[in-house]
Amino acid sequence: MQGAGHPKLAAVDIDNSYILGVIYDDESLTLEMDFRLMQDHPRFEEPDSDEGCYRKGFIRFSDFEDLRLRKAKPEDGKEVDYSDIYSATIEGDYAFISSGWGEIELTAQSIQIAVD
Repeated sequence: MQGAGHPKLAAVDIDNSYILGVIYDDESLTLEMDFRLMQDHPRFEEPDSDEGCYRKGFIRFSDFEDLRLRKAKPEDGKEVDYSDIYSATIEGDYAFISSGWGEIELTAQSIQIAVD
C-alpha cells in the first residue's frame, strides 16, 4: 500500500518498507524504519540496484488515547523476518500495522514521520 493514508507517507511504499526497531514506553511508540521511496518523493535518488531507493527514518506516535500491542510468536522451527510489513494503515489519529514483529493498533494525538 503506497502511503498508508498519511500525507507524509504519500510517496512511500510502506508495504515494501522495513521496521528496524520498535521502541515504546508509557508516552510514545517509535518505529525505526527503512522506508522504500517512490520516484515522486523529494528524498528519492535513483538506486544503484533494482531493489529500489531506501531511506532510514521513523514514525513516532505519542499522546495515546488507545494502544494495543500484540507481539508475534513464531511457530516452532519457523524463521520469521520481524522487519517485514504485511499491511499498514495510518489515517488521521488511527494506525494499524501488521508485521513480522506483530500487530500495533493505536489512536494517538500526535503522529510524527521523518525520512533522513
